[in-house]
Amino acid sequence: MSRFILLRTFLLAALALLAFAGAGVISAAMPATAHAAIIDRVVAQVNDEIVTLYELENEARTYLVQQGRSARVLENPERRDEVLREVLDDLVNRLLINQAAAEVGESVSDEEVNEWMRALRQQQGLDEQQFMQMVAQYGIDFETYREVVRDNLLRMRMVSLSGRSATVADSEIDSIYRRRHGSSGTERYIRVRHILVEVDGEGEAAEAAARQRASELRAMVEEGADFAEVAREHSEGPGQDQGGMLGEFRRGQLESTFEQAAFAMEPGQLSEPVRTPFGYHIIEVVESEERVAQAAAEQRARIRAELQEQAMNRQIEAYLQTLRAKAYVDIRY
Repeated sequence: MSRFILLRTFLLAALALLAFAGAGVISAAMPATAHAAIIDRVVAQVNDEIVTLYELENEARTYLVQQGRSARVLENPERRDEVLREVLDDLVNRLLINQAAAEVGESVSDEEVNEWMRALRQQQGLDEQQFMQMVAQYGIDFETYREVVRDNLLRMRMVSLSGRSATVADSEIDSIYRRRHGSSGTERYIRVRHILVEVDGEGEAAEAAARQRASELRAMVEEGADFAEVAREHSEGPGQDQGGMLGEFRRGQLESTFEQAAFAMEPGQLSEPVRTPFGYHIIEVVESEERVAQAAAEQRARIRAELQEQAMNRQIEAYLQTLRAKAYVDIRY
C-alpha cells in the first residue's frame, strides 16, 4: 500500500466499522524550514481565536503527507503560498468545529480513540506493533495519527448532532456492485507503478510544461530506459524510492482518473500522460490477475463505506458553511 491511498484506506475501513467517518486535518510540528526566520504574525482570526504564521507553517508539511503530495512544493514561492492558503482553510475549519463542540460540551476521550483504533487494527489483522509501523512508514508519527483520529471522530459527531446523516440507499449499492462484479464472481487485481510530474504553478503554461515533461520521461522509457530508474531519478510522487511502484489494487482503491486509465491497460503497456489532481502520471501495469471476488457481503459493505464517505464529505461541507455563516472569520494571508 502506498501513501497515495493511506488515509483513504483508513477512512474506508473506519466507515465499515462505524456509522460515519471522514477526512480530517493532521496537526503536527515539522522541522524548522528556511522560512523560520520570518517574524510571526496573525494570519487569521476565528471568533476569539487567532492563527499565527508560525502555526500555519507548522501544519504545512504534515498536511501535504495527508494529501499524498510532495513537500517539495513548499520550496517554490508561488506553490508555497497556494499550499499555505489550503492549510489555513483547513485550520479555520478545525477551529470552527472545535469551538462549536466546546459550546455544547462535546469532546472525544482517549478511550474512544483507543477503541476506534483497536477495532481498525482487528479489521486489518494487525497487532499493535504492526499497526504503529504501518503508520510510521508514511511519515506520520503515532501520536499525530491519534490526534487525526480524535479530530475525525469529533468532526463526525458534530455533523451528526447537527441533524445531518450520510445514509446510503441499498439500490445505490446494488447498482455499483453489479457494475464492478457483474455475475462472474471475479474481480481484477493489478500491480501498478507510475512516474509523476507535478504541475508547478497555475495556468495553461504550467500545465503545458508539466505535460511536456511527462511526455519526455515517457519517451525515455519507450526508447529503452529502465522505468524504475527513470522513476527514482525524476518522479515527484509516492513510490519514487521503489522505482515508482505503488502496489497491488482492485477497482475502488485508487484516484478515479488514475484508476480508469490503469484498468484499461494490459501488463507492459505504457500510458500517455494522465492528468489527476496530483499532476501528470505515466502509468505502467506490471501484472494483472483475475481472482475470485470476496464474499458479496464484504464487497457490499466496502461499497457502502465508499458511498458513506462521499455523502459524509458533502454533509461536512454543508455543516462548515453553516458554521462560517455564523462566525467571525478574518483571513489575513
